[in-house]
Amino acid sequence: MKKTVKYNKILALMGFCLLYACEDFIDPDQPGTQIVAEEVFNDKKMTEAAMAENYVRLRDRVLLNGNSTGLGVAMGLYTDELQNWLVTNTYHQSLYTNTLTDSESAVKNLWDGSYQVIYQCNRIIEGVSSSTGIDPADKGVLLGEAYFVRTLVHFYLSQLWGAVPYVTGTDYTVNRSVSKTSETEMNKLLVADAEKALELLEGAPSVNNYRPNAAVVSALLARMHLYGKQWQQALTYADEVIGSGRYKLEGDLSKVFLKESTGTLWQLRTGVEGSNTLEAQTYIFTSVPPPTLSLYSGLISSFDPQDKRRELWIAKPAGAAQDYYYSNKYRERQNTSASKEYSVVFRLEELYYIRIEANFHLGNFQQALEDWNMLRERYGLELFSEIPQNWEVLLLQERRHEFFCEFGHRFFDLKRTGKLASELVVAKPNWQSFFVNLPLPQSELLLNPNLLPQNEGY
Repeated sequence: MKKTVKYNKILALMGFCLLYACEDFIDPDQPGTQIVAEEVFNDKKMTEAAMAENYVRLRDRVLLNGNSTGLGVAMGLYTDELQNWLVTNTYHQSLYTNTLTDSESAVKNLWDGSYQVIYQCNRIIEGVSSSTGIDPADKGVLLGEAYFVRTLVHFYLSQLWGAVPYVTGTDYTVNRSVSKTSETEMNKLLVADAEKALELLEGAPSVNNYRPNAAVVSALLARMHLYGKQWQQALTYADEVIGSGRYKLEGDLSKVFLKESTGTLWQLRTGVEGSNTLEAQTYIFTSVPPPTLSLYSGLISSFDPQDKRRELWIAKPAGAAQDYYYSNKYRERQNTSASKEYSVVFRLEELYYIRIEANFHLGNFQQALEDWNMLRERYGLELFSEIPQNWEVLLLQERRHEFFCEFGHRFFDLKRTGKLASELVVAKPNWQSFFVNLPLPQSELLLNPNLLPQNEGY
């Protein structure tokens, strides 16, 4: 009898996930979905599995995936991190040459896939909130994760497109005609959602770093406040994570992206034991000229020769006479007996850079300099005896060297500091001011006129 009940629950979960996978975020519920949802949201394990589907989608298909359609590749090509060699890949070539149009199918897929994750989070929030079969403490953790992921995806969408819809429900009659939310209003809403996630996850036991915990939410809040130039709030949240003592910077830079790294806050675990990251498969090449992508030469030349990141995080094929380089942060292209690398989404180094920048803007120069010199010593760089007059330029450059090929950090840093045009003038001589936002998918504008107007320039 117990086996039959368990089997029925598995079938219910499979049905739920299949129904979800076939839906656009604006589509109505399919017949029977409500019954399936009740089964899922009255069982902790099944709800965790539904939540895990979001992480699978982020890792393999949308936004945080390490493949050729993820933010690392897309925004690396869009800015000055990557060079495209496969010109027949029209999406990559249009990113690389900044000729992206609103009819590009990959742009629509990125948009749709992101809103599908948001839709799934909303289903979980609604279902868990009304659940009578899940313990209250477990409900808090599940809700906290769902709010966090929904916030994170909305945040990336806003950074990529500017004004976008803020979707918090599953009613198709509302979602199919949703309007855009301004970036200013979106930031307020997302901060409130992240604070709600933090409250729900605070004090919850953390058994691993591939499910987001309170520290991960604090890291996101630190980033959001940094982007919003809210220096004191950014400093407060960065201090919380650094001061917790739970995470420590790796002394050996070759271990930063291993799955056991002590500086990793949140990573996306691979689906099968023994498999490793998509990033390694995407960035590493063994023959020249590169078959698809390589690191942009201007990025390579911008490193101080003494910088250990240049030595350990960048490589070229063995025996290659020509200087074609790839990101060597992740090194395992093939399966191993046990997985060695997972895709790192948040790591402690970012919190230190946030704290440095926030302290500078708040006039806490000595504290900023201490953190900065600690990092520079770690990387084998000469220490500063006093605050550099051009500290903003230098700090932006160091963030470039730290986070290249990691989910579009370079683009977002240049956007938030207003330096896209001035920094990209060499690599992108045809750069236009309106490239600060991607084009809204034309098909979405036709379906929902409330998304008009199209972003400037497209």
